[in-house]
Amino acid sequence: TGWTGGNIGDPGNSGQVVTCESTDDRRRQCPWNERWGRPRLVQQISKTGCIEGRTWGYSYNTVWVDDGCRGRFGAR
Repeated sequence: TGWTGGNIGDPGNSGQVVTCESTDDRRRQCPWNERWGRPRLVQQISKTGCIEGRTWGYSYNTVWVDDGCRGRFGAR
């Protein structure tokens, strides 16, 4: 599914991190708790660049990655 982790915890805690990975350059969607607010890329773990709006983005309760972007996303 591309979702390899995360902490579904207290939305007031700034420690929530979701790892989302595009394998084989395919688009993947990973669960995101929208109560945490907008996600931000906290760590890129791929050689391919993770560029918001191009290779990763956010829509309501999901973070999506594409074209080989693999990253860890946290609350802003």
